Amino acid sequence: MFKNEVAAPNLTVLYDSSCGFCVSCRSWMEQQPAYVSLRFVAARSALAAGLFPELTQEDAREELVVVTDTGDVYREASAWILCLWALREYRPWALRLSAPALLPFARQAFELVSRNRKAISRRLGLLPEPELVEKLRGAAAPTCSTAPAST
Repeated sequence: MFKNEVAAPNLTVLYDSSCGFCVSCRSWMEQQPAYVSLRFVAARSALAAGLFPELTQEDAREELVVVTDTGDVYREASAWILCLWALREYRPWALRLSAPALLPFARQAFELVSRNRKAISRRLGLLPEPELVEKLRGAAAPTCSTAPAST
């Protein structure tokens, strides 16, 4: 599926911003050193529709989609493996999982997580972006309550 030495274009990752698990995965990926530039776009956003009008809103909501800047579209397990391939520390895993012997198991693992991502989010207390924004807005800003030193 992928070759280690091939230069890759930039990647746009369309993810479900209403899923806490997906938001956490995005955050994790953003913190990883990457070989290629990764841009994350909420799948059902106006930005996604403007960038990729050929992708239906239903497709983008129900599956992980990665689009290269050359227009190649990867979906589901292939998109997941491509995301791993983009990350410095996880490229060996992507190469291993994309091998013919392991690819069916990678698909099964991805599909299992994907089907249960909302339940995983609830169990782990992972919030989707809109809820996270509201929670952060409602949190009181920390204040410094230091009394002046008496002399």
